[in-house]
Amino acid sequence: MASLAKLPVPDLHDTVARFAEAARPLFSADEFETCLAKLNDFVATQGPTLQARLHQRSAEHANWLEDWWNEYAYFLNRSSVCFNVNYFFGFRDTPQPMAQARLAAALIDSAVRFRSQLESDSLELDNIRGKPMCMYQYQYMFATCRHPGEQRDWTEVYPRSESTHISVAHKGRYFVLRVPAASTNRHADIAQIERQLQIIIDTTAQLERAKSIGVLTAALRDDWYAARECLLQVSSDNAASLRVLESSAFLVSLESVAPVTHKEFSLACHCSDGTDRYFDKNFQILVFANGRYGFNGEHSLTDATTDMRLCNVLVHDVETVAAEAQVTTAGDVAEGAPATFEELHFDYNDELLGHIQRAIEYFDATVAAHELSTLVFDSFGKEQIKKMKVSPDAFVQMAMQLAYYRQFRHVPATYESASTKAFARGRTETSRSVSAHSAAWCKAMVDHPETTGLHAKAELLRQSIANQSQFTAQCAKGSGIDRHLLGLEFALQEGEERHALFEDQVFTGSRHWKLSTSQISDPILAAYGWGEVVDDGFGVAYRIENNALHFNVVSQRMGSARLCQYLADALMDMRFLLTNAHKQPHEIMAEVDAVANVLTSIKLLSSSSSQPTTPTETPAPQPESRFRGPFAEAPVAHAMVDGLDRLPSNEVICALEARLSRFVKESLSWALPSTS
Repeated sequence: MASLAKLPVPDLHDTVARFAEAARPLFSADEFETCLAKLNDFVATQGPTLQARLHQRSAEHANWLEDWWNEYAYFLNRSSVCFNVNYFFGFRDTPQPMAQARLAAALIDSAVRFRSQLESDSLELDNIRGKPMCMYQYQYMFATCRHPGEQRDWTEVYPRSESTHISVAHKGRYFVLRVPAASTNRHADIAQIERQLQIIIDTTAQLERAKSIGVLTAALRDDWYAARECLLQVSSDNAASLRVLESSAFLVSLESVAPVTHKEFSLACHCSDGTDRYFDKNFQILVFANGRYGFNGEHSLTDATTDMRLCNVLVHDVETVAAEAQVTTAGDVAEGAPATFEELHFDYNDELLGHIQRAIEYFDATVAAHELSTLVFDSFGKEQIKKMKVSPDAFVQMAMQLAYYRQFRHVPATYESASTKAFARGRTETSRSVSAHSAAWCKAMVDHPETTGLHAKAELLRQSIANQSQFTAQCAKGSGIDRHLLGLEFALQEGEERHALFEDQVFTGSRHWKLSTSQISDPILAAYGWGEVVDDGFGVAYRIENNALHFNVVSQRMGSARLCQYLADALMDMRFLLTNAHKQPHEIMAEVDAVANVLTSIKLLSSSSSQPTTPTETPAPQPESRFRGPFAEAPVAHAMVDGLDRLPSNEVICALEARLSRFVKESLSWALPSTS
């Protein structure tokens, strides 16, 4: 890490100019001009003084932004970490089914071995295409816990001597698991852990939810602070139990639920019912009753991209254990082997029970107020997008822009997370997806499609994609704008007058992220997501695979499912646009008409073929396909006819005809000549 460059302080004039360019499409002309006047005044007055302070701070710190970002984004944030901060992963299924206790044991063994590698400095350094990345965050991966404060939170890092144990949550109760040092016989180690976990599963009685300590950690931070203070004051045993729980290397949740669908799996990894969790822990490994498993990460000092290094090891090790034919089972452990675990006990009084009840009410109300929807878009993926000669990530970002615009008819302030880990202690920067070109493209697609042809729309889209790719690349080089603006604001000294810019509605509103987005495209994932960052916004996590695109959309009943549908439509429209931009509208209409003729003819043939023949009738010789004929000469018709012989009924054909009609009238209206 010592060889990594410091995060640069961007040029003041460049940041202001790029901010103006990014903010302009989000607001009216009058609103923008008012902000622009304040921007110019800021550059001429207070700006240079604050900029000089940033340069001085950069000279004195390893990373001028680090502490300020942690305060602003995390420790001063009084929202629920469960719903508004933490991220979750759901992993792909194991190649062979694994029992819950064995799966959890293999995961614990893998994590313990990873920690040993990390602490012995034997991990290979992170790099992207050979370029080294900062690994400073790894020191917070194990044995840390966030604590609620009266006004700000803080994170405690526990020494190795106090954090060799694992916390286990099951049926609302917590256990401390003492894991022996890893040996050369991994299967024996796993079997010993499995035996202990199986005892917990078999013998634990369900704790009533009204006594759940875990649900308190999902509350608003002010409420959790008051509840934690009460919890500590009830008894010294509570303080001791909490210390053991919070100082553990990590937490494993043995869940009683068995999620099956994409939505169920995502919800279970996101929050479940809040009882078998401790959302302040550095990370929680989630093991469900049906053998599925996932991960929930506390975000204050580590990012999801850092935790993915650990997660890849976990999944690889588990799949190796699952696939190996010769394994040691829990029954092979010698009789009398100590079950090195114990339950952590908590005492209660009426005040503490009142805190828990309020936390449960908040949790249930928040879950009910949210809508989590998933989209598995398998019509195409990265491979086909690259054939269109555009960036897959920027392509998806523009799909989100179009989907949102179709749903709400305005351009949203959009946050995409960009990594700055190429710099010492770097974390993230905001890549702004909205540009003048993207706004113009959305309006051309939705508001007045008849005023621009396909070629013009395609050029706007390509320029929008290029702008997004360029902005993201600048962020990765340390030349983003939002962290710089935040630093200028933090550089104000106590009692110093705040420039009017910092209170301007354009300045603040352009950072009201109605779309908070991020991509992690790793093949180990089956689910990935987090909550929205503003009450009237969406949290959109996405994965780009070779032949599919996955989305997890969370909002407070803003229409997550509807946004997913608009996303699917947008993706199809964008592919159509980029691959047909050279065509004239009448050419597209001709192909649509050809398909309509195919369906009409099939409908007639299907209807006639369904009439019974008499014994004296001799069926006419059938051609290679009864659906080929003069009506099927267009290339698009040939593509459809190949599979039409398999259609089972006239009802299916009628449904296809209706779908085509809707497609032409609604989905392709932006590409066809105006009928008015």
